[in-house]
Amino acid sequence: MLPRFLLGLGLGSGTSAVTYAITADGALTAVLGITVAVLIWFGAFILDDLL
Repeated sequence: MLPRFLLGLGLGSGTSAVTYAITADGALTAVLGITVAVLIWFGAFILDDLL
């Protein structure tokens, strides 16, 4: 559970950093970063329901 949390945190932060570097839009940065983190955190539950 902790590795998935850290992976989501890292990739969400990385996505936010890249988005902010390209667009300098805080709202878009927050939305993309949170979306990536949440999809990684809950990805196992979502895939289990779909498969």
